[in-house]
Amino acid sequence: MNILTLIKSCGKLFLLLEDKLSNLNWKLIASQSGLTEGPTWTEKGLLYSECPESLTWLYDPESETNSIWRKNTGGSNGMLLDEEGKLYACEGEGRRLVSYKQNEETEVIASEFEGKAFNEPNDLAIFPGGKKIWFSDPNYGGRDLSIEHESVYLASKNENKWVVSRATFDTDRPNGVLLSKDAKKLYVANSPHDFENYSIRRELRSYSIEPDFSLGEYEVMHNFGPHRGVDGMTLDEDGNILATAGFDKSGPGSLIYHFDQSGRVIQTFEAPDNSPTNCTFGGKKKDLLYVTFATGSVYELSGTGLKG
Repeated sequence: MNILTLIKSCGKLFLLLEDKLSNLNWKLIASQSGLTEGPTWTEKGLLYSECPESLTWLYDPESETNSIWRKNTGGSNGMLLDEEGKLYACEGEGRRLVSYKQNEETEVIASEFEGKAFNEPNDLAIFPGGKKIWFSDPNYGGRDLSIEHESVYLASKNENKWVVSRATFDTDRPNGVLLSKDAKKLYVANSPHDFENYSIRRELRSYSIEPDFSLGEYEVMHNFGPHRGVDGMTLDEDGNILATAGFDKSGPGSLIYHFDQSGRVIQTFEAPDNSPTNCTFGGKKKDLLYVTFATGSVYELSGTGLKG
């Protein structure tokens, strides 16, 4: 390839990239007083948590309004619907994994392990069929540890009883958890906040799911070094990962990472606010990416060309 052909090819690539970026549009849809998390798309709109206030909000895309969907949620963080539309949530302050129905009593799925209350349940992933739920239990609140380790657990439903077992034995501070599209792997964000300690592993990991639902050895998909690692994640329709990470204190800043299933970075989207916490696809065509932030804001990103 001669130099002129190379220049022309690079020019076309630049124009294609410029055209793609010009289609991106961040729209602010909510601005709450405290950290928002757990975005979950439902037939009524977007549910999301305002953790410090123990509120679950509902954003209605038709009227573009936000209303309180549920109060006293125990600092609910990650939320997720199962295949039948049942809503599960991790209550950080409540120290438990629960299920919600609007205007009904909270159903407690799990509140302790080996007689000790959980530290601060954060995020969850549900295996097809709804009888296996992995959830992370870090301690970002800084209170005394109830359980001396910060791990991922598996809640298994046997007949009408939920039984909890420990799933990871090598996590420092697990945050986001996500099931792969083929349900053969569990993606785990190991994301401690001691940023001055360079020996701590801030990694996006992939654990194999064994036939007995225990987790095998993990592979490191991406190492964030001393910078803020992954918080929350979701899948696109191809099984690739959209992950929220980064902040304004170090590294490349606040980004939405688009990883393929091996951990290769396909692309990134620069976030409009600091410290994105979680994301999910929604909208009638599932082509809108909803992103929550530690600042309390919630944004809708259109024009990515991706679908959930």
